Amino acid sequence: MNIEVYMGKIAIGEERDILGALGIGSCIVVTLYDSNEKKGALAHAMLPSRNNGSDNRYVDVAIENMLDNLESMGARRQNMEAKMIGGANMFGFIESNLANEIVSCARETLIKEGVNLIGEVIGGSQGRSVEFDVSSGIVTVKVKF
Repeated sequence: MNIEVYMGKIAIGEERDILGALGIGSCIVVTLYDSNEKKGALAHAMLPSRNNGSDNRYVDVAIENMLDNLESMGARRQNMEAKMIGGANMFGFIESNLANEIVSCARETLIKEGVNLIGEVIGGSQGRSVEFDVSSGIVTVKVKF
């Protein structure tokens, strides 16, 4: 089943699922995958740390929620690997550190949670779209320009 993940949302998938997100600019997508159990998750986060928030717009909350959901489905944290996509500066004429803050927060949260980051496509000035095939763990990134 193809599942599109909108901004501020997460999705959990099993072996036959393909999780995707379109129009990734300064937001980031984080995928988590347990290859032994063929279970994965994708977050499309738009803000760094939760501060006082508690929803999946915040990358740290999204990662924690993905881990909890995957573990409740039988995935094991020690088998999970992460990939990260996005964090572009879409408006070069505007100075903004938001994308960098989101990426840094995601990295810190993954380290804190003991999940290895094995790949990333971060930065630049072009939008991207992402497709995550949960049966194989392959994440396909398409550049939009």
